Amino acid sequence: MSWFVLALLSAFFLGCYDLAKKKSVQDNAVRVTLFFCSAFYALFMCPLLLTGHCESLPLQSHVYLFGKAAIVGGSWILTYNALAHLPLSIATTIRALAPVFTIFIAVTFMGERPFALQWIGVAICICSYVGLSLAGRKEMGHFFSNGWVICMVLGTLLAACSGVYDKFILQRMNFDPLTVQVWFSIYMALWQFAICAVTWFPTRHKTTPFKFRWSMVLVAVLLIVADRCYFVAVSDPDALISIITVFRRSSVLISFFAGLLLFKERKSKMKFVALLGVILGICLIALGK
Repeated sequence: MSWFVLALLSAFFLGCYDLAKKKSVQDNAVRVTLFFCSAFYALFMCPLLLTGHCESLPLQSHVYLFGKAAIVGGSWILTYNALAHLPLSIATTIRALAPVFTIFIAVTFMGERPFALQWIGVAICICSYVGLSLAGRKEMGHFFSNGWVICMVLGTLLAACSGVYDKFILQRMNFDPLTVQVWFSIYMALWQFAICAVTWFPTRHKTTPFKFRWSMVLVAVLLIVADRCYFVAVSDPDALISIITVFRRSSVLISFFAGLLLFKERKSKMKFVALLGVILGICLIALGK
């Protein structure tokens, strides 16, 4: 299966994952929710390690994979907290900005060279976010001064860095995709446990109480499938991380309309037009290649 198709499949499951994630963190202790989602992810992946389906790795390789877990973990902390306080249609549309960050990083540090049509797409995305900020003011005050919006943007930037890092370890260092996914899941669970133990447990009686929800298991399952498609796609020598990230972010389509239909979030013509602009920009970025 081509990396192009795998990227699209990853986007579909990522959109479904966003819905389960929204249900999991809503009115819940975010850090503990993160830990449980990560723990279920690792629990489902560990049998592959125990049955010998993964390559053995030297200590240096484990350092690289732990670094990936730290980057993604930081992104999760920021975006999960923001998601708990923002409308899904706003939060996931901000996440669609990741391709803009990724293209910049890929061009600067990885030597990828987008074509003119891709740069036009980036410009349209930026203009669309200006329109989104105007729509967002009606729902949550000044869009870019809202603390949760800033958290979502910073989390998205870290996610973009993670994408470029993935290209480095999968293409340039030739890590096996399944091995990366298994060890990443284990280190992520350990990382989230440490965060939980240090920052949540001592103050658990003063913060939002934790409620276990079966949607956390669904979060893990959907993310496993989405990540599997993604890691295999990135490992293809011909794959461009800037293009893969663009298609992954098209998951915003599922999240946006589900936010309106399932979570009864406020409808806005301006928000809808801004989203169409983001989609157009993403399409131009993709077609430019």
